[in-house]
Amino acid sequence: MQNRYQKHLDCLGSIAFLTIITDKSSLFVDEVFTSLIGKIEDFEERFSRFLGDSELTKFNQSSGRKNAISPQLKDILIETNKMSDITGNIFSPFILPSLQKSGYTSSWTNKDLISPDFSNRQNNSDFKIKIGENWAEIPKNSAIDLGGIGKGYLLDQLSNHLDKTDISNYWLSLGGDIICNGHDMNNKPWQISITDALDDRLILDYTENKHGLKMAIATSGVTKRKGIHNNKAWNHIIDPRTNEPIKNNILTVTVTANNSVTADVMAKCIVIEGPDKAQQLYDNKRISGFLVQYLGKSSKIEICKENIN
Repeated sequence: MQNRYQKHLDCLGSIAFLTIITDKSSLFVDEVFTSLIGKIEDFEERFSRFLGDSELTKFNQSSGRKNAISPQLKDILIETNKMSDITGNIFSPFILPSLQKSGYTSSWTNKDLISPDFSNRQNNSDFKIKIGENWAEIPKNSAIDLGGIGKGYLLDQLSNHLDKTDISNYWLSLGGDIICNGHDMNNKPWQISITDALDDRLILDYTENKHGLKMAIATSGVTKRKGIHNNKAWNHIIDPRTNEPIKNNILTVTVTANNSVTADVMAKCIVIEGPDKAQQLYDNKRISGFLVQYLGKSSKIEICKENIN
C-alpha cells in the first residue's frame, strides 16, 4: 500500500519540504530522508556565501588564481557557465559585489550571519569562470554568488537521487521552488498553486505535471528579499548590465520547465528583461509555461502545458 511521508527543515534562508509517496518500508523511507537532508546540509555548508569557511567563500578569496575544487563545485560551475552563455550573461554569478553594495549583506533569516565582504570587487560583462580538470579560476578582484542557480541545481540533484532509489512519486520544495514527479496519493498529477505576489492567501492559478512527467517550477521577484540601505531601496535581483537592483513594474515571475536549473535561472532573467523575454523563451521551448505578475495586474499564457523535453 502506498503511503505519504513528509519532512521539513530550515535551510538556505527558507524552508524545505520533502514529500514522497511509496509502498516501501518505513526504514527505507527514513534512510531516504536522511540522505536527502544530508545532501541539503552539505550543499549549504559548501556553497553558502554567508559562511566564512564555505568552499565558495574560500574560492572567492582566492580570485585571480587557479584553485583546487570539489567535483560538486566543478559541476555547478559548469552549469553556471552554461546558463550564462544561454542567457547572454543576463544570468551572471559575478553580481556578488553589487548585491553587497546594494545592502544585501546578511542572511535573510539570520541577520547575525554576515557575508564576508567582497563589495569592493568588480563585475564586468566579460568576466568568465575558467574550469579545468580539478580546478577553477575567476578573474582577479571578482567574486561570485551561486544564489541565482543554487536552489535549482540542488533540486535537480535531489530529484536525480530519488530516481535512482526507485521512488517515482515525490514533491520537493526549496523555499517555494519545486520539482515533482509521478502522482499524488490519489494517483493524480501533482497540482501546484500559484499565489498572488502580494497576498499569498489568494490563488491566481494552478499548474500540474501532466501524465506524471517530471516538472520544475520556480518563482523569482522583488516582493521578499528587499530593504533600504543608505536611504536607497534595494532588492536582490541585480541587472548585470547596470550592476544595480532592477527597477520595473514586475513583482514576480513563475516559470515551469523540465528541470529546476532552467526554471530557476529563466525566472530571474524574465524579471530582469521583461515579459517579452518570457514569450520568447516559451516560443523557443526553453520553458513550458510562465506567469508574470505586475504591480496591480497579472499576465499569463497557459502554465499547464505538457513538459517540453
